[in-house]
Formats: sequence, C-alpha cells, structure tokens
Amino acid sequence: MSISWGNLSVRVYAAEAWVSLAPRFAEERPQIVDRIEAILQDNAPAVRLQAAQNLQVICKAAPNRMWSMGERIAASESNEQILTSYLGHALRRFSHAEPDRCERILTLAKDRLSEFSDKDGSRNRLKECLGGWAAQLYAGQGRPIARVWIEEWAADPKRFQDALNAYTSSLRGAFFGRYAADVEQGDRDMCDRAQDGLRVILGPALAISAKQHTVVTTATAQEEKKAAAELYSAAEHVIHHATMQLYFGAGARAEDKEDGPGLSNPDTKSRFLADYAEILGLLRKSREPATLHYLIELYEYLIPGDPVAVFTAIHAILIGVGAEEGYHYENLGSTAVVKVVKRYIADHRGIFEDPARRAMLVEILQLFSEVGWSDALRLLYDLPDLLR
Repeated sequence: MSISWGNLSVRVYAAEAWVSLAPRFAEERPQIVDRIEAILQDNAPAVRLQAAQNLQVICKAAPNRMWSMGERIAASESNEQILTSYLGHALRRFSHAEPDRCERILTLAKDRLSEFSDKDGSRNRLKECLGGWAAQLYAGQGRPIARVWIEEWAADPKRFQDALNAYTSSLRGAFFGRYAADVEQGDRDMCDRAQDGLRVILGPALAISAKQHTVVTTATAQEEKKAAAELYSAAEHVIHHATMQLYFGAGARAEDKEDGPGLSNPDTKSRFLADYAEILGLLRKSREPATLHYLIELYEYLIPGDPVAVFTAIHAILIGVGAEEGYHYENLGSTAVVKVVKRYIADHRGIFEDPARRAMLVEILQLFSEVGWSDALRLLYDLPDLLR
C-alpha cells in the first residue's frame, strides 16, 4: 500500500520542515542533523519518508553521518517505498561523485530483495529501481559490479524481470547514442556498454524460452507444464520488452523520436543493422507473435539501410518461427507483411531479379494466401505484372 497522509498529519509536516531547514542552517546548527536522524527512526512510515527521500540535504553539514544513515536505511528499513525513494532520489545525486559508496549501499539493498515479496500482477518498485541503477552504473559509468548484477538477474528472468526491463527502458535512447550527428566519445562508450548489457540479458532469456517451450509442448504432467509455462512467459516478456525499446528508440513510429537520436537516414540504419546483427539475430528466435510483429515493423523501418539483408531476415522470421507459432493467422501480421511487400515492389523491385529472392517472396505470399488473407492473395496473383 502506498504511503499517504492527510492535512492533520502534523508530525509529517514537522519532519518536512526540518528537512527544509537543513540546506541553509544545518552546518551552523547540528541539532537539525540530529532531528533528521531521529525522523528516520520514527514509527510512522510517512514521517520517515520525508527524511529518507531528501537525505542529501545534509551532505554538506554532515557527509559522514549522511552516508551512515543511508547504509542504515539500505540495511534495515522495512518499508519498501521508503527504501526505494531513498535509492531512487536522494542517493541518485551521488552516482558520479561517490560511486563506491553508492554501490555499497545498493549492494545492501540488493541483498535484501527476498525480504520484499512480489505482489501478483504488480511491478516490484525496488527491483525496478535497482535495474535503473544498473543502467546508470554500468552503461553510463562503466562500473563492472553493475554488469555482474545484470548477469545474475538475467539467469532468473522470472524473479528479476522488473529489474531487467528497467535496465532496457532506462537505455532506450542510449542504444542509439552512437548514431547522433554530434556524437561524442562518451556517448559511443555508453552505447557500447548499453548494447553489451542487452546482449547479456537476451542470451539467457532466449535459452530459457527455448528450453521451457520444449517442456510445455512435450511434458505430460500438468504441474510440470504449468511451471515451464511461467518460466517461458517471464523470459519472453523480457525479450518483448527489449524489442520494444529498440522499436521505439529507433524511431520506427514517427511520434516516438523524442527519446534519443534514433535512426534518421539510410546510413545510420545500415550501421545499426551491422552493429546490432547479433542482437537482432537473437530477437528473431522469439516464439511470441507479438514480439515478432514489432520486430518485423522495426525491420520495415530499416529497409533503406540494407534492403537485401532486411528482406532475408523478414523471410526467415515468417517462414521459420513465425509460421511455427501461427503469426500468419494474425490480421496484424497479414497487414504488416502486405505493407512490407508493397514497399519492396515500389522502392526496391530490382532485388527480385534474383530468382532465389523472387521465390522467397512467392513463398511469403503463399503462406498468407493459403489461410485466406485476400490482400496477400491479390498480391500473389498480380505479382508477375508488378515485377515486370
């Protein structure tokens, strides 16, 4: 339950007042620091919250005591919202100035994750906070301990999917940092580390997905199938979330270009296809039609970068795992494929002068025509004239 208070919660407002006084007067009046330390030990969560989320206000007056209080919050605070508020607000201000101390406090909090049980159907805010910190420390600052955390979480997506998804969400723009027109070396380095972290996440997730999918489709015991289905779903959720960050971050939708430089021209799209070839190859192994759909739409956006390579990848998805999982039965799937084919015929017809590639195009249209999609059937019927 979220912490709340009303107009008559005078102790909360008193705590807030002490916090407000600290930046201006705590150096001259050490009793203010004493009061803030006492507030952190109050029985009422709403009172403790005022000091925890603003603990940085005593950084000049009593830096050592501030860090001691922070370690005490990380090691013993029983309220998850207070702990998360401290880590995500007050502590964040010191990520560059005091990374070692931040990592020590974060490790204390991370080691207590089992004390805060997940609520069914709701996100775990503490895990999300730690995932965001991992993005900051590893991708943003190159701190190796955060990469170790990512590796640990990636091995168990069912338990840590909130942390893994927070990592990729935090870096939606950074995944494309190296493609900005005015890119600096720091941006390139951050992009490299962000991409490495994504690779660390996707490898185990896809391995778990493949293994559990086999169990789901072959096991006879219902309990075994249920457990496998939960692991499969968690792994695929992480994969889908990562796919969406690349989809939106690339600028595949015109209204989603505010999160970073994206890919604005054929050259950057070509470079992205080369740089992210391994990751795109991993995403093509997903067995979820929703993930494959957005991946195909991402590939459509990337067509100007390398029309032949993109067509080959789309064909592999549709005829391979897409056909196995019934993507061709989806209305959105038919719409997306027809749109891609029409674009190729309009802008890149020449690639189908190759007989093998023309046969691949026919194979795609036949797949969708045979299940009754009229637009695909019409394209297949008109194909000889369209390619003439």
